[in-house]
Amino acid sequence: MHPHRLLIYINIICFALFLYLYSAPAAQAGIYYDAEIKGTYEDNVVGLLSDKRGGTAGITTTASNPGMMSAMSMTGMGGHTPPYVGSSTQSNSDTSISLFADLGSFTRIAEDTLWFVTGSAQHTWYSYYTEFDSTIGGLSTGIDQGLGNITTARFAINGAIKRYNDSQRNSSAYGANISLKERLNNAFWLRESYDYEKNDATSAFFTYQGNAASIWAGYLVAPRTAVLFGYNYLVRNYDEPSGFKVTAQTFSLGLDWKIVKEWFFDAHYDHQVSDSNVPGTNSTDNIYSIGLRYSY
Repeated sequence: MHPHRLLIYINIICFALFLYLYSAPAAQAGIYYDAEIKGTYEDNVVGLLSDKRGGTAGITTTASNPGMMSAMSMTGMGGHTPPYVGSSTQSNSDTSISLFADLGSFTRIAEDTLWFVTGSAQHTWYSYYTEFDSTIGGLSTGIDQGLGNITTARFAINGAIKRYNDSQRNSSAYGANISLKERLNNAFWLRESYDYEKNDATSAFFTYQGNAASIWAGYLVAPRTAVLFGYNYLVRNYDEPSGFKVTAQTFSLGLDWKIVKEWFFDAHYDHQVSDSNVPGTNSTDNIYSIGLRYSY
């Protein structure tokens, strides 16, 4: 089946499920939504990972691989070399503003089982590297399954449409997520997850398969304040003719503060180390972000 057709089917199914969950009896169902504005500073932007939600991993610049050089030369944006693949010899700092929104519903289909559907949207503006400006919309559906008093398992499928100022990166994507969350006590939790993504772009140079694994921990240090620690390992394998492979490790530290009912302030620091199968494209990016979130 063609990937674009599969994505359409996923979105239709998710939308139908959303309508079903929305109409479910109130005692068995609910609606949730989140909206956030976030400002981010990166000291070495890496463009191939600029679609990572929330700026927690971002990717950047000169490549010796002929395929990637061709991809970059076709962008024709503003006379500077866009930092797509990373470089250990050149730093490319920038700031960005992002808007995020999620709207979802859930229904209880068994005593310890929830079925959910979530629609999401985000838009990001960069100050200098405007070719990375993006609008991304997606739908996901899945199951939350309680496994005893401590552990919850989640399985979800998802689809997304991505649009960039650099139109060669425009794409449709689909994938799946598996995760476990353990609430060890009222103040401490752990979460482990695996994500798969197939991204089909306008240009073959930006078409890839991605795999990511992460682990997060959260600790409530005060009644309204939580500290977060995270690690993410990501691999993206790009199709021919580039044959490019990007790996990135991201170490994260965050603070989440509940200001008043349903309003939150968050601050995050991410240290991202990326590399590829092309010599000289390893890079390090320090990412600082603050955000204001409404969550219901």
